Amino acid sequence: MKAIPLIKLFGAAHCHKTHYYKLILEELKLPYLFLDVEEDEHAAKELRLLYENKKLNYPTITIGSKKLRNPYKDELIKWIYKLIPQLIPIQHDQENEEFLLPINEEIARITYYTKENKLYLTHSEVPYNLRGRGIGSVLVEKTLKKIEEEGLCAIAVCPFIKKIQRVVMNK
Repeated sequence: MKAIPLIKLFGAAHCHKTHYYKLILEELKLPYLFLDVEEDEHAAKELRLLYENKKLNYPTITIGSKKLRNPYKDELIKWIYKLIPQLIPIQHDQENEEFLLPINEEIARITYYTKENKLYLTHSEVPYNLRGRGIGSVLVEKTLKKIEEEGLCAIAVCPFIKKIQRVVMNK
């Protein structure tokens, strides 16, 4: 699975908004680095370099190279899920024989059919604008884990799923 990108929270110990973001990140059980820009000159310099105006615009959260200035909670969570898809819970839609990974307004999915109490994983699909970010691998890994948790047996038919399944089994 892809590593979680470095998350930095630039803020100040006395700032209520900084405290608010700490609570959100801790609630999501995300590791993050808190940088107090009023107490640490190196942190202040790093924050100033993120903005053209060179001001201490805090609170600011960076997730890898993505910068978020004082985001609403929904916006922050949207970006966290987009940049760290392994945090999103997989959904098993038994009626439609699919495993779903909802990423904001998009859905990555694996379809299957059932025969003799085995799930034959026939197709994996990641929305076009989300491709190239490792989401397909996360989707397959989460699906295989969910199948195991449900006490079921999976047979990979789709070549991509087979490839990821081999990688997972060799870990």
